[in-house]
Amino acid sequence: MAEAVTQSVAKLQLDEETGEMVSKAELKKRQQKRAKKALQEKARAEKAAAGPQDKPAPKAKVEEAPIDPDAMFKQGFLEEVYKERPSEKVVTRFPPEPNGYLHIGHAKAIAVNFGFARHHGGVCYLRYDDTNPEKEEEVYFTAIKDIVEWLGFKPFKITYSSDNFQRLYDLAEKLITMEKAYVCACNDTEIKLQRGGEKGATPRYRCSHAEQPVEENLTKFRDMRDGKYKPKEVFLRMKQDITSGNPQEWDLAAYRIKTDTPHHRTGWDWKIYPTYDFTHCLCDSFEGITHSLCTTEFIMSRVSYEWLNKTLGVYEPMQREYGRLNLTGTVLSKRKILKLVEEKFVRSWDDPRLYSLIAIRRRGVPPGAILEFVNELGVTTSTTTIKIHRFEQSIRKYLEMTVPRLMMVLDPVPLVIEDAEAVDVELPFSPKDPKMGSHKVRFTPTIYIDRSDFREEDSKDFFRLAPGKTVGLLNAPYPVKATSFTKDEATGKVTEIRGVFDKETKKAKTYIQWVGTEGSRKVEARIHNALFKSEKPEDAEGGFLNDINPDSEIIYADALLESGFDEVKRRAPWPEAAGENELGKGGPESIRFQAMRVAYFAVDSDSTDDKIVLNRIVSLKEDAGKK
Repeated sequence: MAEAVTQSVAKLQLDEETGEMVSKAELKKRQQKRAKKALQEKARAEKAAAGPQDKPAPKAKVEEAPIDPDAMFKQGFLEEVYKERPSEKVVTRFPPEPNGYLHIGHAKAIAVNFGFARHHGGVCYLRYDDTNPEKEEEVYFTAIKDIVEWLGFKPFKITYSSDNFQRLYDLAEKLITMEKAYVCACNDTEIKLQRGGEKGATPRYRCSHAEQPVEENLTKFRDMRDGKYKPKEVFLRMKQDITSGNPQEWDLAAYRIKTDTPHHRTGWDWKIYPTYDFTHCLCDSFEGITHSLCTTEFIMSRVSYEWLNKTLGVYEPMQREYGRLNLTGTVLSKRKILKLVEEKFVRSWDDPRLYSLIAIRRRGVPPGAILEFVNELGVTTSTTTIKIHRFEQSIRKYLEMTVPRLMMVLDPVPLVIEDAEAVDVELPFSPKDPKMGSHKVRFTPTIYIDRSDFREEDSKDFFRLAPGKTVGLLNAPYPVKATSFTKDEATGKVTEIRGVFDKETKKAKTYIQWVGTEGSRKVEARIHNALFKSEKPEDAEGGFLNDINPDSEIIYADALLESGFDEVKRRAPWPEAAGENELGKGGPESIRFQAMRVAYFAVDSDSTDDKIVLNRIVSLKEDAGKK
């Protein structure tokens, strides 16, 4: 045993600096570390002996190149679409159904159709596809037009599918005379069997009604028109290709009977209405559309679109399909939003927590930010599914360079600076854009800071105000040191902080915002968070209502805002872009600003002359762990 120990020690070497016996490898490691340290100390000594030297100029920050607003039309899918059918006068259309409010996905359709036409020097129609009277309301027509204009587009003409009801009817009769349409009395079960049954397990076939002579079909179709049949008793079908592998050729419906609700424009004049598959391609033809751009769920419909125009011998537009834009973490269906409104989870259809375009607008998102977001994503044939935080990231980036900055405190507590005097302070509206100008605010001996910027007991990881600690005040004459504070014994809340200027500290480690007692105003600030807790509310156990985030809205009823707000309001919109392109153009939501160290805000439509209500647009781009 002793011999083994002796041999082991013999393999060790003496570290002369510490007197320890260590292995050869460990000694080598220690010597290398000491040599490196010695070199560093030598370099520091030589630098000190040489005296102060000019520092090399810092590398200039490379500004991110602005996105070309027409980039999506100059490359990729939309460039190829134009090359496929070049035209001296491009004509497109945006054809929404007026049965609900537009959502974020429609913003892409608007940008694609109106933008494509504008880029190529053409025009775009706004056409209401109003062939379903029981689901259409005037409020939707108005809201759709307002959103298109808010996004900065002016329709060449506003048209309605109902403008063409007589013309469409005449073409339906023509189709019958060509033996390409027939009146069918089959029910849903029979039609399903004709189309292959469950999962296409049986051969497809055409019903006996397809063999009716032309005169019989014309008589029955006119009887449909004249109200001699009840709804769903019969309908007009196109005679296409039942053997095709494409379901859009399986003798689609062309006309159906609807007698429960008068049409908003034609009243009770019509008892039959054309289907989308019959109406859409023909209205495109009537309006001379060159490029009919729609989303990929209509890709199989292209065959029936082309078949009908070709069969009737009318002008043939070109339909092409791009991927739609989806947003996760929310719901967009009319039925689900109605449920949220009825059960008072949200205030209304334009509640800022929703993602209808009227809600996004009310929240304060600028129209230019939406267009930039769509352009940034680009247009392909793939569906684009985006998380909410990605959308907000794009908005934040847009706002950073386009809106002024003000000081606001959400949860104010007074700070009395015992040796301060009232003085005017000049504040820039934006440190990044001198063209925004500046404004004066009154720095007063008593100011308000945010309650979260003060702690009764200091800690190493806290860099703001605490007893005996100094913090900087944005644009104030000096940093301030807290000397004492008072509390409400009943609530335990701090009611006042007292301090003095710290004139010895040239530059504080941290700066906080403040609001003076002169010229400031009380406002209500609504902080909106995600309405749902998960990315897929529909998949929540028990349904999407069980996924509601209880903290989706936090209201600060006594927030304080500095006096510069008056000038920001007077000079709105911020920014002047898209449909808010000149002074005074835009609703209250066009009054936008960055509340420094807090968030981006816009004025809400609930505001009155006596009370300002603000919505948080998006949070600031800050580290989550910032102290």
